[in-house]
Amino acid sequence: MPDDEALKDKLEEILRPDDQAKAFKITLVFPCKTGSDFEKAVALARRSPTYRSEGEGEFARHQATYTPDEVDELFDLFNLVHRWPETEVLVNHKRLPYGHQLWLPLMWFYRIR
Repeated sequence: MPDDEALKDKLEEILRPDDQAKAFKITLVFPCKTGSDFEKAVALARRSPTYRSEGEGEFARHQATYTPDEVDELFDLFNLVHRWPETEVLVNHKRLPYGHQLWLPLMWFYRIR
């Protein structure tokens, strides 16, 4: 089931199809794991107002969505969960090709200040 943020974005897309200035958002979705990196990852994700968790136990999936203003938080979380093959990168709440290889490196440009 899509989250409220995704539904809101979809409604905006329907109501204002000509708007070119859309917010660029990256969502990290990661599985339940054992170890200190997992505990740190969940703690970081929970700091996000967009944090959600679905499922229970070993089937739980955690997710948090970040904007360019939150790129440092995204970077810290990604560094903890990027090695897990089940980690997903969503762009504006959609699964797009090359999420890890293209879209995240584009987001890292926002870290340059």
